[in-house]
Amino acid sequence: HYFIQSNLRMVMDVRTRQIEAIKHMLNLNSPKPENTWKILVFDEYGRDIIAPLLTVKELRECGVTLNLLISDKRDPIPDVPVVYFVMPNKTNIDLISSDCKNQMYEKFYINFITAVSRHLLEDLAQMTIDSDSVFKIEKIFDQYLSFCMLEQNLFTVSAYDSEICSYHALNRPDAKDPDIEKCINTIVDSIFSLFVTLKELPVIRCPKGNAAGIVAENLEKKMRDARRDPKSELFKDQAISSLQRPLLIILDRNIDICSTLHHTWTYQALIHDIFKLYLNRCQVEVDGKPKNYDLGPEDPFWIGNKGKPFPEVADAVHVELEACRAAEQEIKKLKEVMGGSADNANDQIASTVSSLPELMERKKRVDMHINLATALSDGIRARNLDKFFETEEKIMTKTTLEESVLETLKDSNVGTPEDKLRLFIIYYLSTSDLPESDLQQYLDALQESGCDTSCIKYLEKLKQISSLHTVTQNKLNSATGSYSSMSNMFKYVKQSSKFMMEGVKSLVVGHRKLPVTRIVDSLSELKHSPQTDSFLLLDPKIYRKTQDTAPPKNTFSHVFVFVVGGGSYVEYQNLMTYAEQHPDKRIVYGSSELLTSNNFLDQLNKLGAATL
Repeated sequence: HYFIQSNLRMVMDVRTRQIEAIKHMLNLNSPKPENTWKILVFDEYGRDIIAPLLTVKELRECGVTLNLLISDKRDPIPDVPVVYFVMPNKTNIDLISSDCKNQMYEKFYINFITAVSRHLLEDLAQMTIDSDSVFKIEKIFDQYLSFCMLEQNLFTVSAYDSEICSYHALNRPDAKDPDIEKCINTIVDSIFSLFVTLKELPVIRCPKGNAAGIVAENLEKKMRDARRDPKSELFKDQAISSLQRPLLIILDRNIDICSTLHHTWTYQALIHDIFKLYLNRCQVEVDGKPKNYDLGPEDPFWIGNKGKPFPEVADAVHVELEACRAAEQEIKKLKEVMGGSADNANDQIASTVSSLPELMERKKRVDMHINLATALSDGIRARNLDKFFETEEKIMTKTTLEESVLETLKDSNVGTPEDKLRLFIIYYLSTSDLPESDLQQYLDALQESGCDTSCIKYLEKLKQISSLHTVTQNKLNSATGSYSSMSNMFKYVKQSSKFMMEGVKSLVVGHRKLPVTRIVDSLSELKHSPQTDSFLLLDPKIYRKTQDTAPPKNTFSHVFVFVVGGGSYVEYQNLMTYAEQHPDKRIVYGSSELLTSNNFLDQLNKLGAATL
């Protein structure tokens, strides 16, 4: 069993696999170490894929002396080879051809992020032949790396130009067939690339009759065709196919609108909501000046606390700060130690000197988290986010409110217009029957607060077409035991330090399953559920589409979840909590983009304006 689990963990670590693939590319795709200095040229897509994975220092260790954007003006460096990492499109083909013609670099190693088409390759060949520079091209590769791995268990299609496959792009009424096709193909290529990197063919589950179903069926066909192609090596070396295959669940954003708009209370999700995390980086104002912070896997405090409620994180920052101060005090005592025996002093000095770099790095991280926690506290107090969070939780668990939603919307002292609109949408979608006269009162209050209420028309239509209110009611049904009672939902921390938390409620929430997590539990554990029993079952290992797909007999330990139309850190953290409660499970969460609530509101308002 240990051998099986070890192999499964190795295969499921997509981030490690992607880093290995990029390093192999930077080694000029050679199995042997190439001690060659080179230039790295990427487009915006390639830049955003590499950014969360490798630092400038790590690129230097791979022999990269300079990394440049292909669209920028670049000076010739004719005695150094170049590695391109770009999307296969006409613009990039033209730029590479121009570089060859001008003999910008010594040798050209061209790596396309996803598969290049035959006609683009022919264009590149023809242009380099015409300019008598085809000899410059050393090798061309399809890398199949068109996904952005932000964390070990989190990925998106692309951080750059996310509008291509956004919720708005998929649902706008004036969308043309070529636009929808481009969107679907972009998502399919991304998920396909991820499983090529893993060398695995998943079992696919999806709902019928929406964008998720179209993505799933196109993906299944693409995988099946690749497996049937005798020239293709993409899925030939399936690492654990004889042991257990992963489950891929593809869902549509419409399956749960509320979670994406819900005010959150966990560290990472709060940072994304207030400051917006982009490629694991956020910008915060410190002493009146903007400061950029990188929040990645190299920070153990971040990894250990990003999914925790903010009051717990504030306490943890305080504890970490005290530990650093204690370590500094130990260093100050060194002078006294040096008054002792020479041998003892030398030992102490050596120990202290060796620990200084680690202590300085730790202190730097603590300072960063102090600044982040302080800025978050200011944002929470300024907008009364704890009140919005608590009210929304009570709405979503059908608990009596201390203050009506209408009173909150009319209160000019709490929240921004967007905060109030988010609250109302959650209330609206969680209420099965809201009279038109009451609805108008809410809309009037929102408009008086400066809200754009265009989205309500779209959501009203969505409710009618997809019976979203029924899905929401099922979500709120406490009969499954997934939801705690309110007496267990909110607990005030009795012994919480007041570090940065003055005026902010220390709310600790119960671990209730969001709709996506409930679907994962149902499908991976092979449970019967009205919500998932009608899901399609697709298997790219079956050679002919006409063959019936036999239902799985064994539960799935390794699950990939992809949300078409955008995901959220709230859903991601809910899934990670579920995985922690089930040690035999490993879950990877992906989406076409990671939405902030305000970004999602903008998209809903655009759709609402088009519905009017």
